[in-house]
Amino acid sequence: MVVLQLPVEMLTQLVTIAGAVMLAVMLAALVGFAYQSLTGDGIEWPDDDAGGEGVQRRADGDDDDEWKYY
Repeated sequence: MVVLQLPVEMLTQLVTIAGAVMLAVMLAALVGFAYQSLTGDGIEWPDDDAGGEGVQRRADGDDDDEWKYY
């Protein structure tokens, strides 16, 4: 006996499969993020003085601005 599927039934199965695949991908991304964070290769917060070589900030009273509007 051959079971005929209506297009609506096939569509619901495709949506269910797509949802399951998306859930699996999101879980894999979460596991990868947790692994990188726990092993120390994850998010790195910038230090206050790291990478600031050659960068000079203007003093509050310094009025030398290249972007003055006339």
